[in-house]
This record gives sequence, structure tokens and C-alpha cells, in this order.
Amino acid sequence: MEQQPTDKNKKRSVIAALLQLFFSLIVLGCGIAIAAYYLKSTPQAKPRKREPNPLTVQVESAKYTSHQVIISAMGTILPAREITLTSRVKGEVVKVSGNLVPGGFIDKGKRLLTIDPIDYKLSLLQHTSDVAKAKSDLALEMGNQLIAKKEFEILGEEPSDDEKQLMLRQPHLDQKKATLRGAEAKLDQAELNLKRTRIDAPFNSVILSRSVNIGSQISEATPLVRLAGTDEFWLKLSVPLEQLQWIHIPDNNSPTSSKVKIIVHENRKNQGIRTGKVLRLAPDLEAQGRMAVLYVSIHDPLCRLTENTAKPKLLIGSYVKAEIEGIQLESAVAIKRTHIHDSDTLWIYSENNTLTTRKVDITFKNRDYVFITSGILEGERFITSPLSAPVKGTAVKLRQSPDSKRDHSDNLEGSSSKKGSRMETKQ
Repeated sequence: MEQQPTDKNKKRSVIAALLQLFFSLIVLGCGIAIAAYYLKSTPQAKPRKREPNPLTVQVESAKYTSHQVIISAMGTILPAREITLTSRVKGEVVKVSGNLVPGGFIDKGKRLLTIDPIDYKLSLLQHTSDVAKAKSDLALEMGNQLIAKKEFEILGEEPSDDEKQLMLRQPHLDQKKATLRGAEAKLDQAELNLKRTRIDAPFNSVILSRSVNIGSQISEATPLVRLAGTDEFWLKLSVPLEQLQWIHIPDNNSPTSSKVKIIVHENRKNQGIRTGKVLRLAPDLEAQGRMAVLYVSIHDPLCRLTENTAKPKLLIGSYVKAEIEGIQLESAVAIKRTHIHDSDTLWIYSENNTLTTRKVDITFKNRDYVFITSGILEGERFITSPLSAPVKGTAVKLRQSPDSKRDHSDNLEGSSSKKGSRMETKQ
């Protein structure tokens, strides 16, 4: 009788577990059914065509104008006239000009130094005396000639020509004349030697170096001083052969010469500029660079004239930059070299807002710009923005600059204010 309740409890537990399992299976089945329903009824995603994203670029418009061809080159300043004066006579240096120092200026004809002239003055006096004696002997011989001629006439004889020459003392006369000519030649030489003791500047000069001083004993051909002319210097420029066609080089057929701007020094504050003109083209090329050599003439390089005192001086041996004014291009488009691709190609902004490439004809190019005479139309726009991998047909759009935005906003404000004013007028 005591075990009956226990059996009932077990049955109830089993029934409850079965019911719980049954309801769990029902809930799980319903969940699976609902999930299957939603999976089957979910809308399918349809692929859409992706719209291209255009590249934002900046452009410039082609404008044909006249341009002055400028050719940049580097070169060295050289003296146009440079000599080393040497002595023509020997002796001791007794006087030296105060300007006879490196960097000193000497005008043409001014005294540089003087060699002791005493020996040459004495020689001049001696030869002057010899000339006077020779003239006296010639005069006496001329008197003897008259006496001999009268004696010959008194004799009334007809000798041969040789005998007549002897009787009239013609050989004596020739000897006296020769002696006089020799004495006069020695006198001229003595005067010339005396003159050579005074060393003068042959042209307007600057002293480069000197080799003697007061008390120096010099002989013939001894170097005395090295001079450079100050009226003109030369600038020796190296120019590529293909650029010679743009430069006016004077010759026998044409005296036209290109002007040259010489940049002496260049910094942020100021820029020293001198001017010159192309003088000649050298007949040989540079040994190393195989480039043509141009010589440019520069007037008053050391600024000795009043009108040039404010200009920078050009020193011999300076390495300077020069800009040669070449031939005028009457109609060309100037484009920065960075905007040219593959040496002769432009990126064109087409009317349908795409990028296209085009080869152009480059007539001339320098360090910063290329000049195009054909291949692009007036007003046609070309792309100036750097692009990593441009492809022909790529969609592009214009980049609006801050200035254009500001101008646009100003226009909008102006138009709104105008509308407001009209409205106020209506009221």
C-alpha cells in the first residue's frame, strides 16, 4: 500500500518530460518553418551598374602670342686684351708707378715704370757727336769735289769714265755719305733705346701681376708686368649646337647680333645684371661637352665709366649665367615643361568631359617652357594636373579654384542684393 504514491509520481514525471519534449519539438518546428518561409520570400539583390567617378583636374587654355626665344647658358669671363710687357733694353728699374699693383688701373699712355736712362743718354750724346762729325766730313768732301771739278775743267782732257770718277773724288763722296747714314742710324737707335727706358701702358689697363720693383736688374725680354684691357671683356659661353639656329651671330653677311643678359649674382634681395652682345662663334667645339662656343662682348666690365658705377663688376674668371635673346616667335603657345608628357604629348580636356592625348609640334624649348606652333587650337584646354595613370577616355571634371568660388559667391550675393533692391523699389 505504501509504494503506490511513488509509482504515480514517476508516471507524472515521465508524462511531464514527454510533454515538455513535445512542445519543444513543436516550437522548434515552427521556428524552422518560419525561417524557411522568410528565406524563400526574401527579395533578390539586383546588381547595378557602377557610375564612373570622374577625376578632378585643372586646365589652362591655349593662347597663341609672340614670344622672345631666350637661351640660357653658362660661361666664364675672359679678358679681351691681355699682354705681358717685357723689356727691350737692360738696366736697373729706378721708378715705378704707384698704381703698379695687382688691381691697379692705368690709363693708356701713362707711365708704368722707368729704367735707369743715364747710359742711354750718354750713348745718345755720343752718336749725336758722330753724326755731327760725319756731316762735317761730308761738307769738306763736297768742297774737295768743287776743287777737283775745276781742276778737271782746266786740264781739258777727255779721260775714261772710271778715270773721271777717280779724278772727281766720287768714291770719297760715297764713303762720306755712307758714314753719315750709319751715324744717323746709330743715333736713331740710341733715341729709340732711350725711349724704351720708359714703359707706358699700351691701352686702358688693370694690373694682373708684376714681376719687378725698384732696384730690379733686368735684361732684354725680362717680363715686367701683366695687363688686361678694361674697355672690354669677353664672356665665353657653351651652347648646344641645335640652339645656334635661334641666335643672331654677326658675320660678313649680317651685322645683326643677339643681346645677352648676364646675371652676375642672384639672391632673394637683388640681382646683378649686365648686358652684352654676341661677338663671334668659335670655329671649334668644346673638347669635353662637344658644344658650340660663343664669345660675348661686354663693354666697361669693371665699371670705370660714370654711367656704370652702380652696376656690378665682372671679374676675370667668374662663372656666370647668361640669357641670350634669340629669334622672335610670332605665334606660339608657351607651356610649362611639366605639362608635356612623353616628350611631345599633351593631355587635352575634351568637350565631352573626358581626357584625350595628343602629340604636338614643339618648335623650341628651354629649361622651363616649351613653345608649340601647331597641334593645339586657340582656346583649347589642356590638363595641367598631375595624374598617376591617365587613360584615354577617362572621365574628368574641372576643379573649381578658391578664386572662382569666391567670384561665384560674390556674383550670387550681388544678384540677390540686386533682386532685393528691385523688390524694395516695387514696394
